[in-house]
Amino acid sequence: MRTIIRQGLLAGLISGIVLGLVLKWIQYRTGSLVYTLLLNIDFIPLLPPRLPEWLEFALHLVVALVLGVLFRWWITRWQHPWLAGLTLGFASSLLFFPLTMLSDRVPALQDWQAYMYWLSGHVLYGLVLGAAGALQMRK
Repeated sequence: MRTIIRQGLLAGLISGIVLGLVLKWIQYRTGSLVYTLLLNIDFIPLLPPRLPEWLEFALHLVVALVLGVLFRWWITRWQHPWLAGLTLGFASSLLFFPLTMLSDRVPALQDWQAYMYWLSGHVLYGLVLGAAGALQMRK
């Protein structure tokens, strides 16, 4: 069980960093606020609406670590890491819609270009998870 947790944490960390860096780069190149959306904490009670970027990114990574462990546990039961990773990536991309409704400083709900950037980043996230899971299962 420790191995699964350790491998899940590693997969979550790597995929979370990749997602964050890709969305930051997309926002820098296009002006689409997808990285801001990823780090947005406006809707979390008891937290101030903004924190330093490094701390918001750390909160994003906490979520990625939890998802990584869940992913690694999942593929011990359903041994299709690529499909599991892509499923998780696509499912998490759907958070675009509720998250955009919770803040005024992120892309609009109807901003389909922003959603395509967001979706692309999350598909890449799923591919990185799938690759990590496939490598971990080979060992």
